[in-house]
Amino acid sequence: MSSLIVQYFLNHRLDHDELRRQMREIAQAGYEGVYAHARAGLLTPYFSEGWWAALRVLVECCRELGLRLWIWDDDYFPSGPAGGRVVWSDPSLAARELRFKVETVKWSPRGVGGVTDPERSRSVTAPTTPLNAIEVDFEAGMLVRAYVIHEGAITDITRFCGTRKQQWGPRYVLHRAYSPDINRVGHPHWRTANSVNRFAVVWTPPEPGTYTLVGVTTGVSSETHPDLMRPEGIARFLELTHEEYARELGEEFGKAIVGSFTDEPSPGAWLFPWSDGMAEEFRRDHGYDLLDHLPHLALDLDERTPTVRHHYRQTQHRLVKANYVDQVGAWLHEHGLQHVGHLTRTEWLSLASVWWPNELRCYQGMDIPMADPLGAGCAWPEAAAYHTGLKVVSSAAHLFGKPQAGADCFAVIGDETSLRDLKFLADYHLAMGINHFAVHGWSYSLDGPRKDEVPPSLGYQHSEYAQMRVLWDHVRQTAERLTGGEHVCRIAVLYPSTSLACQARPGVDWMHLPDETLIHNLSEQLLSHHRDFDLIDEVTLAEMVDDEGWDFDLVDGVTLAEVVDAKDRLNAPEPYETIILPYLRYVDAEAWAALERFASTGGRVIAVGYEPKIVGAPPRCARPEEGAPRARPYAFWPEATPELVLSLPGVDVTGEGAANVFVLQRRREGRRLIFAFNRATAPFAGSIAGEDVWIAPRSSVLLSDDPALAAKALPPPATDPLADLSSDWAVSFPANHLPLNFWHVLRPGQPPSASFTSGATYDLMQRQADPAPEGEEPVIYACRFMLTGDVPDARLVIEDSTVSGEWTLRVNGHAITEWRRERVTDCCNLVADVAGALRTGSAPTLNVVEITTSGSGRGLHEVPYLYGSFRAEYRYAHLSFPFLEGGSVTALPVLQPWPALGYPTFSDTVAYERDLTVAEGGGFVLDLGRVEDVAEVELDGIPVATLAWEPYRCALAGLTAGTHRLTVRVTNAPANRNRAAMQPAGLLGPVRLHASS
Repeated sequence: MSSLIVQYFLNHRLDHDELRRQMREIAQAGYEGVYAHARAGLLTPYFSEGWWAALRVLVECCRELGLRLWIWDDDYFPSGPAGGRVVWSDPSLAARELRFKVETVKWSPRGVGGVTDPERSRSVTAPTTPLNAIEVDFEAGMLVRAYVIHEGAITDITRFCGTRKQQWGPRYVLHRAYSPDINRVGHPHWRTANSVNRFAVVWTPPEPGTYTLVGVTTGVSSETHPDLMRPEGIARFLELTHEEYARELGEEFGKAIVGSFTDEPSPGAWLFPWSDGMAEEFRRDHGYDLLDHLPHLALDLDERTPTVRHHYRQTQHRLVKANYVDQVGAWLHEHGLQHVGHLTRTEWLSLASVWWPNELRCYQGMDIPMADPLGAGCAWPEAAAYHTGLKVVSSAAHLFGKPQAGADCFAVIGDETSLRDLKFLADYHLAMGINHFAVHGWSYSLDGPRKDEVPPSLGYQHSEYAQMRVLWDHVRQTAERLTGGEHVCRIAVLYPSTSLACQARPGVDWMHLPDETLIHNLSEQLLSHHRDFDLIDEVTLAEMVDDEGWDFDLVDGVTLAEVVDAKDRLNAPEPYETIILPYLRYVDAEAWAALERFASTGGRVIAVGYEPKIVGAPPRCARPEEGAPRARPYAFWPEATPELVLSLPGVDVTGEGAANVFVLQRRREGRRLIFAFNRATAPFAGSIAGEDVWIAPRSSVLLSDDPALAAKALPPPATDPLADLSSDWAVSFPANHLPLNFWHVLRPGQPPSASFTSGATYDLMQRQADPAPEGEEPVIYACRFMLTGDVPDARLVIEDSTVSGEWTLRVNGHAITEWRRERVTDCCNLVADVAGALRTGSAPTLNVVEITTSGSGRGLHEVPYLYGSFRAEYRYAHLSFPFLEGGSVTALPVLQPWPALGYPTFSDTVAYERDLTVAEGGGFVLDLGRVEDVAEVELDGIPVATLAWEPYRCALAGLTAGTHRLTVRVTNAPANRNRAAMQPAGLLGPVRLHASS
């Protein structure tokens, strides 16, 4: 079982020695394996011999280093198309969709009123053939059926349909012929054309009235996505991808290679995916003809409409689950591999209800169900959708007996991200029940546009990479402690797929239905009141509640609560006491019956927001519901009031800021575990389940009956400081680095000074477009800075993609030609010494860097960097003209942020040193105060602690009387270097020494 796997982005030309070096670093960082992920920018052709040779190197490294390799099952993203190969090899396998054209007409025969419909662009009494007929052109594609709806009746008018061309192009005179040798004498003649052929209907109503015409067509919706509802397309996908892995690396399946990741497969269609045989499959499932009821998908017609839509999604769910999820899983299990990954967007409920109906149930066949919470905006109340999305997969794990739930985590969170931010995100995932982390990700290279694809890379390019082991150890160890045993949870929330899917139709914002926000807000209310919950889907609910009620062995005189306490249960995954219906307008009939059975044995059912209607119960599927409504099995609350939420089972949390604490309970071998996460920027001091707790801002604690499992932060010292250590530090800065981001564009022969006053400019840091006219060459780009004093170690650092075409670089007119390959921030760096070319003096002196490019694809694309022992400042708000002064800062009488010291774009590690004198030996606590962002503490050259998040405090145990040498190495995030973000950085204090309490 693995908890920490890194997505290894193979995104460049793959050098075997570089692969080996990076794999060693991955192992040293604390990862347990890699997902070998073909990524945008890959220059070694995917599935070429070069690709397989690189994969064999990764397998070899995994065996040597004790790692495990996981397949990434497609060419980048999404899974299913095999990088386009499936549809390219057989276009008939392409995804298709239903398209609806709906038009309502108030019609009367000519001469009897001549009514004009304001909804149409023409009068319906305009001349037509036949006389006074209604004409409608449908959407592109093959006609499925056409209907007219009048006074509630649906009539098939397909026989009145055919194709016609109605969209005329421009009319013009053509001055040529149609064969090249006749063009010289081609006679001028008028032409126009019509190339758009559509199915259309021309139909005359039998009597005056209002008629709604519905034309349903189907067409290919994607040139690359296969139809996920057809087994043939997914079999072809497996043949083109997984079978190739088996041929090339099959001897390592179940050994060095342990699993395969499926990444966000999508149907390739929008609202109504369609497939050959869909109508037959529907009839098999529901016993009536879908083609007679297609208008219900597009229009809210009557009581039958929700049920028809529900049945459509039920058949879609069965087909995509069986033909994609289960077929892929069966292949993997047959070959000894685990099936892991995520579907479209677990937190986007409206979309999931359409693309993956009952997505939660789809995870039943996966070994590790996973989510994909993109971005850094997790855990906040306004981002409550992520609560729900992560709960989808952790609930699936609980429901279906999976020991782990995972997340494709930390994507697109930005170069501003520090280890402290990563810890915050990881703790949030853990509190939501995630215990498998597919870390996104480690880029082989950040050469060129790769640096902006999904920043940041959490590999060797990150300035805090050397300290990341402390973070990954925390994540891995906490995940392992929260694996196994049972999730202690008493609340189930009915997964809302059916209700949302029944509302999705053309003409509404089906991708974000209003109820979705209400459901996410309910997740926030429950979790902020420490009422943990699982989501449960309707199919699973119906399976787990038998004819005698919930799956508990109830005996006379025993209440449900007593059964829960005794855990006397049969097959129920969790001893739920309460089932909540979260703003549901519709509930499946079998799920409704299960709720009735649950309620009849003492279970509590609560409907919040709406009183749902029953859908999907034969024979109601094809006609309005008959008979008296059934008694409701729930208590109804118009909204989730605090009174309601606090009446639910949960954990007692008290103290100021308690609403920002999320708790997860587990029980292992009779031991209680409570993981508590504080999302607030202030510390939490209070009580959790009767235990006094202090939680640092944006951090966590693990409480347990077993002291070996508990993990708590060092709380604030209870005594006044013995010494203030905030002054008189010696500091050692490595080479500073300055982005040469602002460039002036010169014309050939134009002196630089003219460009600086009148030429075009652009800022590479802001990714502005090159203003040089296309085709004009050569082009000269010039960047300037002012320098005072000497920089003997000055060097320029570029990357392979910095300049293209034929190019030369000059500094103050001196050609720089001695470039060497050197790994500075990336394996694709080039470095050249430039100290001898700099101009300097005792006053600021102008320096100009010129790059001349010509030839195919010429241009300047990426930011060069100047490295060396200097300090820098921007004297103008626009970061276009830096002033540099030679020499490094070596002493700090007072602690200050690095930008104020002349290091505004610096991201690296700085060593702080000073003497620490204690009069009497004993135990002490060192409090560093504010640190931006990571501090490594040493005493007399011996490592004490790595402090990567609050509180920045550590124990100094057994300190002897006398003077000691205290060293604090501080590292900041890469945003200042990579984005000129000017974020505060450094040891900011106050630094104080306290006696141990």
